[in-house]
Amino acid sequence: MKKSTLLIIVLVASIVALSVVKTFISNNVATSGVKLVEMEQEISKLKTENALISQRLYKESSLTSVFEKAEKIGFVKKPTAYALSSQIPIAAKQ
Repeated sequence: MKKSTLLIIVLVASIVALSVVKTFISNNVATSGVKLVEMEQEISKLKTENALISQRLYKESSLTSVFEKAEKIGFVKKPTAYALSSQIPIAAKQ
């Protein structure tokens, strides 16, 4: 009789302990879903920012933009120098 009472108490205690553990795990899983959604939104936001920054970088580093900035700070386009020579080449002087 004493063994059956002890067995019932152990089983009831095990059921209560497992119920508490199940509740704890369920609570953690539920809050993890909220955190996951927040992280996905943050990832989406950062991807959008990266795309905008990349677009701005490409625009600012284009040759047209660099040329315009160089003109603003005083650089000027050097005119091409041409040399006209009427001398006869050395090989033709024989």
